[in-house]
Parts: sequence; structure tokens; C-alpha cells
Amino acid sequence: MAVKVLYHGHSCLEIFSGEQVIQLDPFYDSSPLSDVKSDKPNPQTILLSHAHFDHVDDAERIARRTGALIAATYEIAAWYEKKGLKVAHMNTGGGRAFAFGRATLVQALHTSTFPDGSPGGLPGGWIIETGGKVIYFAGDTALFGDMALFGKLWQIDLACLPIGDNFTMGPDHAVLAAEMLQAKCVLPIHYNTFPPIQQDPAAFAAKLAAKHIKCAALKPGQSLDMS
Repeated sequence: MAVKVLYHGHSCLEIFSGEQVIQLDPFYDSSPLSDVKSDKPNPQTILLSHAHFDHVDDAERIARRTGALIAATYEIAAWYEKKGLKVAHMNTGGGRAFAFGRATLVQALHTSTFPDGSPGGLPGGWIIETGGKVIYFAGDTALFGDMALFGKLWQIDLACLPIGDNFTMGPDHAVLAAEMLQAKCVLPIHYNTFPPIQQDPAAFAAKLAAKHIKCAALKPGQSLDMS
């Protein structure tokens, strides 16, 4: 099955797997990097890593327009459920079947609070199994040792790793994360959106190349064909 990843800047991306579209951390309308607005994506499923505005800003808007299912930690899912949206309540370490395949919610080292101050529970990342491919979307996180365990449990084709530093791990730790994950390819995320997270993706790609790891440093609007 054909699998394509479309990057929209920051940590906002779509995964196209056959007829299924998966939206990760929708941040379009307020993003200074996004190539499109929130009226363009048409996902069946929205996966959220945590509750910070730059990861959920357009989730409700997209879900109301498309009828998409929002999957997230129990606290985040319950917050959207109260708004009358379809949700899947999950928590760290749990996985379940979706129309596109399977997704497991894994841990991340960060925080998680909605813009209105509501608690978002623990932050997380996603292991997405679809179309014969495995994609690890780390969300916002520091480096942590269990990434090596992920590399043993799953054969990761693509790791979407934050490199911005300041709020997440930076490029050097992301290279080490890629090694621990035994990832075949890395898509850098969460960088160059705001002044505190400016990074050089070409320099990051060179560091990965020195470790014989591929890098897909996509610009907003560019896609990666994983077929």
C-alpha cells in the first residue's frame, strides 16, 4: 500500500495510507510556516501528542468539518468529547486498531496543558503502523533511554523527531535518538517556527549522514513517498 507523509511545518503533518488520511498535531492557521490553512486537510483520524496550542490549535476546527476521530490521552480526549466530537480515549503504553492500521501511544518527556489552562494529562508520542510501514512521531520530547526499547519492539521506517532545542531535544540528542531507535530515516520537526527554536536542517542531515542514517528535511508543502 502506498504511504506518503506530507509536512506542513512545525510538527504538523499528514500521513496518506491508501484511502486513509491521518492528521498529526494540526497547527495551520496560526503557524508562521504552514503552507495551507486548516480548511484543506481532510483526515479520518487526528492523533494528538499533547495539549499545547502549537499542536492542537486547529484540531476542533478540522474535526467539526470532517467528522474525524480525535485520538489522544484520556484527558485530551475527554476535553474534546465534552465539545461533542468523536474521540478515542487512550493512555501511555496502550495501542488500538484504527481504520488506517494500528497506533500505540508512547511516552514523551515534556508537559501538556491546554491554552485555557485545562490539564492535558501526560505528553506522548505515537508509533503508527500503516500500509506495511512503521512511523514514530515523537511529539515534543527530550531524549530518553526507552527510545532504544522502541527500536527493539518496532522496525521503524521513519522517525519524526524534534530538533529545535529549548523546548525539546536539540539536533545532537536527536541524532542519538535516531541511533537508539534504529530508524531508517528521520524527518526533523519542531524547529524554525519561533526564534527560540531556530536550527539548520542541513547541518542536522549531515550529522545523521555521518551515522549512515537518511534524513528527509522537508519544507512545508513537501512530501516523502515511503512506498
